[in-house]
Amino acid sequence: MRMIKKFTALLMILLTGLFVYCVNDLSAVDPPEDMMIENEGYKPDRKSPVIFSHLNHAEDYEVSCMQCHHEFEDGENVWQEGDPVNKCVECHSPVENQGAVKKLSIAFHKNCKTCHRNLARAGISKDAPYKKCTDCHEKKS
Repeated sequence: MRMIKKFTALLMILLTGLFVYCVNDLSAVDPPEDMMIENEGYKPDRKSPVIFSHLNHAEDYEVSCMQCHHEFEDGENVWQEGDPVNKCVECHSPVENQGAVKKLSIAFHKNCKTCHRNLARAGISKDAPYKKCTDCHEKKS
């Protein structure tokens, strides 16, 4: 009888562990390799969308997820890897600044160009574009 209780307890522990593992694995979302950063809603719509290689930034360049993904509370980024990722437009208006929250184009440009400029100035990368619009935006036809 005692052996059956031990076996049952061990089986329950293993099944609980398997359940937790499966739920965590199912909730993890693989990010896309490439993303198109649209400019819908920008005023005026002068630039073409930017194709952004999420895979290169995350794996090849080892950029921390928190460099781009954020959720601020009391001025501190509380977002952590594994938290849901909201679309930027959910907080950043494409049309106007909203208090301390910059409009979408400014938020993108500030984050991307600042990082790329810092890499170039530090001599880490000569290829990270930040000077000309057409380095990221294709010319509109």
